[in-house]
Amino acid sequence: MAAENKPPASKNIIGVLCLTALLLSGLAFIAYGALKGEQVEVVSKEADTRSANGPLAVIAFGQVGIGQGGQWHFAPDLADAVVLIYFDPETRVVNLISLPRDLYGDFGDERIKINRVITNDKISEFIETLPLITGIKTDKYVIFDLSIVKGIIDNLGGIEVRLPSAVYDPVGSFSLSAGINHLGGEEAVWLIRNRYAPEGDFFREKNQHLVLEAIFARFAQLTTIEKTSFIFRILPYLSQSTSNFSLGETISGLQTTGDITFNSIVLDFDTELWQSARIPNPTGEDAYVLLPKEGINEYGAVRTYIKARLK
Repeated sequence: MAAENKPPASKNIIGVLCLTALLLSGLAFIAYGALKGEQVEVVSKEADTRSANGPLAVIAFGQVGIGQGGQWHFAPDLADAVVLIYFDPETRVVNLISLPRDLYGDFGDERIKINRVITNDKISEFIETLPLITGIKTDKYVIFDLSIVKGIIDNLGGIEVRLPSAVYDPVGSFSLSAGINHLGGEEAVWLIRNRYAPEGDFFREKNQHLVLEAIFARFAQLTTIEKTSFIFRILPYLSQSTSNFSLGETISGLQTTGDITFNSIVLDFDTELWQSARIPNPTGEDAYVLLPKEGINEYGAVRTYIKARLK
């Protein structure tokens, strides 16, 4: 992605430090520490406010870094993951809401899939549309790539992930059994990108949430000294992430995250929210997209579903 097409960003060491929104989640200590005092509304289409106590939210984009295409991806500019992180300081719950990367709709003057909002320089337009899709307003975003994920997990000494079923890649050499697996950075990256399952991208999204929880659990186990050492070791990786906000001096907040819990919201086909479609592609082949069951740009049922499951 050319530099002139990148969204404006500040690369705050401490902000990105918070495990790069803890690799999608922005986790609660980002919200509670760095964004403390800022309020996020949960709205309906009529903009009703859910809470006056300031729930906090960040939209996180995960993409494969430039130059890594041959290793992990053939289209490194696209967003591999789009996750809305919503934290309520009263309940201490981090809601991870994955949005389907094939979701197709209008963002500003373009009709595109949301996995193209970074490359098409439509992040601002996507953020403006986000309340219509999810019922949640925020103007904060962070972008990170998979080299950060790998570096953070390796510097944690690996993570423990409990998989509900076996995972395999019929093309590559990776496979994992059901149950508890100890994963290094390379294995974790493979897991969060793998979609060789009937659920496709939704399978990947669920595994991303499991990895995020495992990262947080491992980080929370560290002593204060170990956390500080870990932070300085991963600074070179974190410099690759981009955000449009400064998280400020939040190191102290990293010590008080033990009581945070997670709520995973994946909008898969079981929700009956989507319909599949094909659209013309400049390459000459039709592209696969997802549309709301109600029709393109009609997100009423999606907002209702998310609102009912927020904690």
